Amino acid sequence: MPALSIVIPVYEAEAYLAGCLRTITGGGDRLEVVVVDDCSPDGSRAVAEAFAAEDPRIRVVSTPQNAGSGPARNFGLTQAKGDYVWFVDGDDELKPGAVERVLAAVQAPERPDVVLVQHEKVRDTGVVETGELADLAAHSPADPAAFTLAEWPQIVDYTHTPWTKVSRREFLTGIDLGFPAGWYTDIPWTYGLLRRAERISVVTECCYQWRQRAGSSITRTRDDRHFDVFTQWQRVWDDFEGVEDQGVRVALFNHMVWHLLLVIGNTERVDPKKRREFFRRTSGLYRRYHPGPDAWHPAEGVTGLKQRLLAARAYLGYEALRQVYRLAQRLKHTEVSERDSAAEAAPDGPAQRSETALPTATRVTGT
Repeated sequence: MPALSIVIPVYEAEAYLAGCLRTITGGGDRLEVVVVDDCSPDGSRAVAEAFAAEDPRIRVVSTPQNAGSGPARNFGLTQAKGDYVWFVDGDDELKPGAVERVLAAVQAPERPDVVLVQHEKVRDTGVVETGELADLAAHSPADPAAFTLAEWPQIVDYTHTPWTKVSRREFLTGIDLGFPAGWYTDIPWTYGLLRRAERISVVTECCYQWRQRAGSSITRTRDDRHFDVFTQWQRVWDDFEGVEDQGVRVALFNHMVWHLLLVIGNTERVDPKKRREFFRRTSGLYRRYHPGPDAWHPAEGVTGLKQRLLAARAYLGYEALRQVYRLAQRLKHTEVSERDSAAEAAPDGPAQRSETALPTATRVTGT
């Protein structure tokens, strides 16, 4: 029996799947790869079968009908044989040494139920943004090698993507937790997973490369299905109904508010004509699950102002703030461009620049 099963749901990934599979190296017979063809209409299956013909550790299976990445992962789990399961997306890549690092983590003397792995995000512009797991672990109130959600509630701030979690298969199949249909299915799955795990550990060395490609990510797609996020967050709160730990509920509420404000603020996701309705529904969840003024209070600065506007259901105030902020950003960008143009025109201007003055990427937290 292999120690690790990598499950890859595939739909219209022909252009990227070979690149993904080439990065899944090492592990020997301790590794298997299950490619789940979700009735993809392109040549994804042919790519997978070509790799399977060269590597007996790779198997290709098919869902009965196309149902989306969540149900495809559920199906892949039923086909996996490894002690641990790692869900990987077919248009992403693993970092060198990732398989060996994960195998070392799951074969610890006291085996974890869930291992969280560090990732990096590569934008289509080429900018690389490092995930925040290492920073979170550096300030952990518990042992990062063995903890529970109650011992480290702030771990909910780490991205809720499934590809940053490696789960013990018997644990995963024994808790009756699958991916629902729709968009943002990773939200209820991730927090349900963390709530039930009795032993969680982290791998802070980077293992996964999330490649954000224009047109291939819901984070870059304007669609009414972004409203699914409310259904998924409601599933989380229904699942946590019996959890009384105030620290956990406060951390979860704080992360939900951050996430919903992130989605509504992204012009590539929510149609401007639908923003008022999105704000109204966000405000509803905010008011329904607010842990109380003694346990949680708005942040400082612009973020806190947005949170207060949610509490007051003040959409017009939120929209005005948003427009002022966007105007300020455009003015700032214009000033930087003019300053750079002036520097280019100056004698020896470009040569006087220091590479240390180049903009650095900011941290990224999931979608």
